[in-house]
Amino acid sequence: MKIDKLWSQFSDRQFKYLANIIEHTGDGSICEIGAFAGSVARAIWPAAKVKNRSLYLVDNYLFLPEKLRLPFFKMVKKTVSDDDRIHLVLEDSHQYDWSAHDFIIFSHADYNHMAKDFNTLINLKNKSVALDLTLNCLQRTNLILSAIKENILAPKFYIDGLLICGDNIECTLPSEHGDFLGHPVRYANKQKGSYNKAINEILSKLKMV
Repeated sequence: MKIDKLWSQFSDRQFKYLANIIEHTGDGSICEIGAFAGSVARAIWPAAKVKNRSLYLVDNYLFLPEKLRLPFFKMVKKTVSDDDRIHLVLEDSHQYDWSAHDFIIFSHADYNHMAKDFNTLINLKNKSVALDLTLNCLQRTNLILSAIKENILAPKFYIDGLLICGDNIECTLPSEHGDFLGHPVRYANKQKGSYNKAINEILSKLKMV
């Protein structure tokens, strides 16, 4: 089974910036909630291991029969690394104390499951957290934006819908200063899209005429 081809939580550019931020922001353990198929772990592990950080992968895989959950999770880990600093947590995030970790990647697939953990998240202090504004889920987007607008969450970095909150967020990749709902942030410049590519192709064709 090609697990690394099943699902990618974020875009390549989001992964690139997230890994850089993890490499340059603080110490301590990293915890990903919702580690389905390991795409986030594969992207950030090279940066995490440079800092000798531990990575905790939390997912309950409730869509699988009980006897298949651990074998599948172990298969996911093998696509990342056999390093002992990667820990598998086959436990519901409503029960596991993920708040004990220093950098939290909040990548729930289901809004109803995410909402309860979000109440825990907004009461945490001195933690760094990455969370995504999912355009196809109005409830999740509204929940996050409301928390930012009410100064409950303070975003520090924005990458194409991926928000990084916390103190002393560091990134060495190109970024600009901006404002997000009243909060000063750094953000990755917008990439050239299909419109720009079409213009460049037209220009190149016309030059040949």
